[in-house]
Order: sequence, then C-alpha cells, then structure tokens
Amino acid sequence: MTRPSASFRDPENAAFEYEGAWFRIAGPSSTAALRTLRGSEVYDSGVARGSLISFEEIHPDESAPVLEAYSATSGRRAVEDSVAFAVEPVDVITYPWEWPNSLLEAAALLTLDLRLGLLEIGLDLKDASAFNVQFRGMQPVFIDLGSVERWRPNPSWNASRQFIEHFINPLAVGSGERVTAADAWDLGRHRGLRSDSARALLPKKARRSLSLLLLQATTRPVEKNAPSESTFADTANKNQDLARNATRSLTKRLAKQVRKLHGKEHATTWVDYGTRAHYENDDLTRKSAFATDFIKAESGRGRLVLDVGGNDGFTAAHLVRHADARVIVMDADAGALDMLHQGLPADISGDVTPILGDITNLTPASGLLNAEFAAFTERVQPSAIICQAVLHHVVITQGTPMQFAVDALAAFGAPVQIEFADENDEKSRILLRQIPNWSGDYSTDALLVALRNRFAHVEVMGTTSATRVVVNAWGLLEQR
Repeated sequence: MTRPSASFRDPENAAFEYEGAWFRIAGPSSTAALRTLRGSEVYDSGVARGSLISFEEIHPDESAPVLEAYSATSGRRAVEDSVAFAVEPVDVITYPWEWPNSLLEAAALLTLDLRLGLLEIGLDLKDASAFNVQFRGMQPVFIDLGSVERWRPNPSWNASRQFIEHFINPLAVGSGERVTAADAWDLGRHRGLRSDSARALLPKKARRSLSLLLLQATTRPVEKNAPSESTFADTANKNQDLARNATRSLTKRLAKQVRKLHGKEHATTWVDYGTRAHYENDDLTRKSAFATDFIKAESGRGRLVLDVGGNDGFTAAHLVRHADARVIVMDADAGALDMLHQGLPADISGDVTPILGDITNLTPASGLLNAEFAAFTERVQPSAIICQAVLHHVVITQGTPMQFAVDALAAFGAPVQIEFADENDEKSRILLRQIPNWSGDYSTDALLVALRNRFAHVEVMGTTSATRVVVNAWGLLEQR
C-alpha cells in the first residue's frame, strides 16, 4: 500500500484516483443504489443545481484496470462484482475546521435536503459526515456517493448522531459572539463535537433551548445500544409508510434546528473592516485596478487566485467581475468571512470561496499516515496570490522575520502581488507602538530584498496611498 485511498474506511464504496481521473469503486449493493440514483429526478435536479456531483458507470473493459489498480494500492481488494463509476472531480478540497459558520450551515442543510429527496426514491444516507460536502464558490456540493444506500424501513435515522456531532453541536457552540463552529471542530480533534462537550461550551441562549437539549440527549451512549433500524425493524417493515413519514419528520426537525442556530455576527477584530474608513475612494480604486491588472497580465492567472487576508471579499468580487477570476479568500477572522458569505452578490458567489486560515499556520497533513487529510498547500494550488495590507500584521504583530513571511507566500509557487503598508503607515505605527522594544527589519527595502531572494522578477508598480506600495513578484527561483 503506497498511501490510503481517499475513502478507505468504507469496504463497500471508495473514491479512487487513477491516471488523473476520479472513480467510485462500488460493491453490488452500492452499485444498485447508485444506479437508482443515476436514473432519478433527484440526480438530474441535483446535478443541474450544482448540489450533487455527476457520475457515470463505465464499461467493464474500461473498469478492469481501475479495479486492478485499486486492489493493488488501496489496502483492500475490490469485492466481487464491483463496478467503477467515473466521477466529476472537485478541484479544491476544504475541511470543516476551515469553514466559517455559514459554510457549515449550508453543508448541513444540503445534507438534509438530499436525504429528503433520496427517501422519495427508496434510498437513504448511511452516514451524515460533514466531509461528504465540498464547495464550489459558496455553493455546497455533495460528493460522497458512497453514502447513498437503499433505505431500510426505519422511523429514525442511524446517522442522526453523526449529524448532530458534525453539524448541530459545532453550530450551537458557534452561535454566540466569540467562539465559532470551526473552533468547535478543532476542540473535537477534527471528529465533530460530542454532545457532552458541546453542552459545557454552549452560549446561554443555546443552553436554554429545549429542542437542542432533546436532540443532544439522543446521542448519549447507552448499554446494549443498537441501531434504530434493528430496534424497530419488525414494526417498521409492517408499516413502511408510517416509518418513512416518521424519518422525514426527524429530518425536517434537524433542519429546523440548524436554521435556529444561525448565529449573530461574531464580534471579531475585522468584522467591520468593510467600512475601509482608512482608505480614500481613489485609494480603493487604485487598489482594485492594481490587482486586476496583475491577474490579467498573464493568461491563466485567474484560474485560482488566493486572496490572503481577503476579509469580506472586496477585492475578490472585483477580480471576479473584471478579471474573470475564481478566488479563494483566506482570512483568520471568521466574522469577516461570514460577512462575505452574507454580502457577496449571488451572481459572483459561485466564484468566491471563503476559507479560515492563517498564512503563518496553515492546516498540515493529518489522519492515517498523514495522508487522510491533505495539507493546505497540497489542496490549494493557486495560479496567483494577492496579499493586500497583511504583512504588517505578520511581521510586526506575529514577530515573523520578513524573509520568512515572503517564503510563506512563495511556498505556493505562484506569482504574488503585495500591497505593503510601510513603516510610516498609520496602521504600522500603531502596531509598533503596541509592542515595547520591538526589533526587526520592517521596511519597503526589507520587503524588496526578501522578494528578490525568492523571485526572478520584482517590480514596484506604484502606490495605493502615500504609505502603501504595490509590488509584483514572479518567476520563482530555486532555493539553494
């Protein structure tokens, strides 16, 4: 085994990459469920809306080498009579601990909406993991086809505990003004959040919610706990319509709880940055024009722009409209990203994805053999980077040497544009005054030296204000 397959934990259905394409390796029961889904209106409407990835069963002659490669490298052999489905890829993968509350909420509602549709055609979801959903822009898309199975008559839902731990508990903890759902995922060691832990962390309003308490109570382990489908099997099989109506009601109840947990604006440092009172109108115009010119200067730069510290998406929106770019806005401020989600116009929301992240502390690889969850730099491979008015926080506040800050940007291997607030800028001076005895080389000259150590071409493009200079750098040098 060279590395774990993308979904090695399910022996009946696994995602598998082969010669640059993605496939689903499905055993007989999974194949039957996927064939039912593929021929349904649920599939047609989901794919048309962009909320479900498309897939196609491939001919046995084409599937043979895929199944052989899967058996040789995935840690288990494909079960007898397995079928390979070609699957539409999702090019950027993110994880729940990188999502602002608004994205986790969207993923939760998509999961429940899909389950309701599946129940109508005799199918169900056997799990309710947040990892089943990814995002194209801010559009959630369900990707885990292996979760689709035949519905077994059951008035409950065996995946409800996982849904509560992956979605409802983090959203409940994150519904206050300070803690976010992503914080809750971190506290749960990236496995969701157990109800007993969540109860201790809930804000007052959520703690008083009877409906939330009752749902969390259903997740408590009890002696001889058995899946609900086993407990109620005889009764449910005798009256399947009643069982189906009961589980529909549970699904709608979960959706109602998710919507009730829609939190307030988080009281974070940069949540009101959108006013940009420190910029004149002409400064903002120049700022946007520099970014647009940079992306349009070379074909392909707009494929995937990483906007470091992009806050509420002001620059991202401009790049989508004027440079035909697709943008990931990475910011460490969850409140600002929730504002982005709420405020971005619908016509461009499909091209902007908010991600919680800090350029000085990006998500590392983790999980089994450090290959189950890929590092941020492996999952996000930008064609260009925009870094506007960020380095003074990285170098001054976080004490990062200028060269290391530039190295962090250069690590992506893409052209970089930096708007640099120099040592005379009001914001830089405020930060310097807040740190007694601060020592370090923070200047435009220090920035240019650091960039020239990493890039073959470094060009000062102009200024957005008297104390803010824009520098482009491209042509990454090999590090000695």
